[in-house]
Amino acid sequence: RAGDLGVIAERDGQPIAAAWTRFFHDDELSPIDDPGVAVLAIGVVESERGRRVGSMLMSQLVELARRAGVRAISLTTGLFNETALRLYEAHGFTEVLRHGDGVQMRLDL
Repeated sequence: RAGDLGVIAERDGQPIAAAWTRFFHDDELSPIDDPGVAVLAIGVVESERGRRVGSMLMSQLVELARRAGVRAISLTTGLFNETALRLYEAHGFTEVLRHGDGVQMRLDL
């Protein structure tokens, strides 16, 4: 929908990963989310994990968001997902809220 941004990684013409942002409407948000902040989702097929595909996607998506005038990106992940946490921190995301085994992170652009 309008305002969505995304990037897809392919190998041999097949999608292997995707990252995207979306601005959600008030009725779609949890109480901790800000409707003025884009929400990040990312996925990499298991066989491609650990090959820096996620990092390349994050770099591209953050640059795309900057060019589009996005002011911030947030995400929520589990504290158990150390690989994802390292990826997000390497791209400038910082922790803004912990709740149970989850953490909300944000990158101001």
